[in-house]
Amino acid sequence: MTAMLTGNKTASKATRGPDFYASPFAALPSLLVAEGRRVPRVLWEPSCGNGALVLPLRNRGFEVAATDLHWWGCPDSVGEVDFFSNLADVHAPKEPFGIVTNPPFDGVEEYVERAVGFAPYVALLLRLAFLESEGRMRWFPHVGLRRVHVIGERLPMMHRHGYDGPKLSNAGMCFAWFIFERDKRPIKQVPVRWVSWKEACKVFPQTDEDVPPAARDQDSLLSWVEVAAE
Repeated sequence: MTAMLTGNKTASKATRGPDFYASPFAALPSLLVAEGRRVPRVLWEPSCGNGALVLPLRNRGFEVAATDLHWWGCPDSVGEVDFFSNLADVHAPKEPFGIVTNPPFDGVEEYVERAVGFAPYVALLLRLAFLESEGRMRWFPHVGLRRVHVIGERLPMMHRHGYDGPKLSNAGMCFAWFIFERDKRPIKQVPVRWVSWKEACKVFPQTDEDVPPAARDQDSLLSWVEVAAE
């Protein structure tokens, strides 16, 4: 019941609607610290939402194309672009690029396959539980899983867009960055490492410009500017 009250995945699909959970800024420095220069300078964010990942990436020198199936207010983005349609091919960057995104919960395996078909480097923010299941154990080598960076502390809670019920301070579950590199030789033992978002935010502190305009009235997002700087 608590999970449903806080806008978590256990709410019904009808209640969740289009499954938009804005990424907390804290997730991105974890990726930048863990991956460093392996993150391509040209990126596509195909589930850009309000720009929670797009703006901080652009502010740190990355060239980011941004699209989404819906329009959530991300600056310089294109809405009504289905990642699984031919239209997505039109809006993808024209030069070699990587994909960095927090994908929708539903159909995530198909999302992974589509992403690695587009780009040789894919970084997806997913629950650590995505590692589970016998089927995925055999599937991961085929989609090029190379590294998993476990975010050691619980991330700030990702509440569903439009949710106005009780708020929790953290997600209550473990998230990780899953790194796929399709052109590398499959490996049997995928390295799993830990990264601290609190420490990473000291290396890449949040600024006011990192907060999406559509989220500036959400105190839960703005408060992490101060937390990350501590």
